[in-house]
Amino acid sequence: MKQTDDFLIKKINQVPYLLPVGQRIAEQRRGMKLNETGEQIWNLIPSAKNRNELLGRLADYYEIPPEDKDILKKDMDSFLDQLAAWGMLDEPPLAPSDSGVDMKIGGLAVHLSAPEELIPSEFLPFCMEEAQSPHMTIEILPSTGLSASPAGGLLRIQTEDLLVCEQQQEYRILFPQSPQLQECILQKDGTLARFYVVPPYREPLLSDLFHAIRLVFLYMAGKHGRLAIHSSSLYYRDRAWLFAAPSGTGKSTHTNLWNQYFHTPVLNGDLNLISCEKGTPMIHGIPWCGTSGISDDSSHPLGGIILLKQSPTNLCLEPADDEQTLLVLQRSISPAWTEDMLDENLRIASAVTASCYITRLFCNREREAVEYMKTRIDDHLRQIGEI
Repeated sequence: MKQTDDFLIKKINQVPYLLPVGQRIAEQRRGMKLNETGEQIWNLIPSAKNRNELLGRLADYYEIPPEDKDILKKDMDSFLDQLAAWGMLDEPPLAPSDSGVDMKIGGLAVHLSAPEELIPSEFLPFCMEEAQSPHMTIEILPSTGLSASPAGGLLRIQTEDLLVCEQQQEYRILFPQSPQLQECILQKDGTLARFYVVPPYREPLLSDLFHAIRLVFLYMAGKHGRLAIHSSSLYYRDRAWLFAAPSGTGKSTHTNLWNQYFHTPVLNGDLNLISCEKGTPMIHGIPWCGTSGISDDSSHPLGGIILLKQSPTNLCLEPADDEQTLLVLQRSISPAWTEDMLDENLRIASAVTASCYITRLFCNREREAVEYMKTRIDDHLRQIGEI
C-alpha cells in the first residue's frame, strides 16, 4: 500500500487539502479536503505495509482502546477506499479469479466473470447448469483506482449517482457515489461490460454492483427487443399482468391484495421486462425487484398492463392508442441515452401495447379494487374468446 504519485498535501487558510500536480492535473484529477484524521492517515501511509499495520499506528497515535478499534477501522477503511477510488492510493489488487456463473436473465444468456464473493446471491436462481453462448459477458476486474480508459467523449448522462460518456466504440460509465465501484466500460454492441472495482471487497460494493449490472443488462436487453417497466406483476389465468405506477402509488399494495384474497402468485414486486415476439407480448423474469424480494426466473405470456392512479372510487378508462404507448414508455427505466435507443424503446412499447390489454385503473387500496379489476380482466378475456 502506497500513495500514488503527484498528490500533495497543501494548506489553504490552514485547511489541509490533497491536491493533484503534474500528470494528475493533465488527467483532470480532483483534490480532496481533509480533516485532521484524514491528514494523519495520509502521513502514516508511507510507514505502513498494509491496512492492519496502518490501523495499529493510527490507534497508537490517538490512544484508542481495543474495544473502539472496530469503529476506527470502519472510518479508516472508508477513507482509504475513497482515496483508492480517486486514484490517490495504490494497493496491490487481488489476483483475478476464474470464478464465474452462467445465467439466463430475461430470456438472455449472461456470463458473469467475477470472484465468488462478488456474485450477488440474487443471481443464483437464474444460474444455468449448462453454459450457452452468452448474449453478454460481464467481467468484474480489480483496480488500483486509476482510470481504466482515457477521459473524454460525449457526455450523455450526468447525475449525482451516474455519469455516462460516449466514446467511439464504447460507453464509459462512472458511479460517483460508490467509492469502490470505479467505472464500467460498456461495448456499444452490448456484448461486453467490464467493471473495475477497488479492493478490498465489502458488502456495500456487492449492493452497488448488483444495481450497476442492472444498468448494463438493460442496455443489452434493449438490443434484443426488451423493455424494462417499473411495475408489479402477478400471474392470473395463465398470463402475467403488470400494474404500473410511480413509486408510492400503490402498485405493490394492489398486487399483494390479489395474493391475499385470491392467492394469485406475484411474479415481481417492482420491475418487469417485456417484449413482443412474433406478435405475442411476453414478460421475462429478472432478479431486480426493488425491496419486495419477489422475483421470478421464467417467461410468461403478457395479458395486459394496468396503469394505476389513486382514487376513492374504482374506475377503468381506456386510453387512446397513442396515449397507451406513451403511458407505458413513461414507466420504462430502460436506458435511452441516444435517439436510436429512444426509438427502439418506443418501438417495443408500441408493439406491446398493440398486442395486449391496456387500461388506466383509478382505484382505492381496498379489496373492492381487486374485485373490480379482476372482473374487468375476465370480461376482456371473454371478449377475445380466451375464457
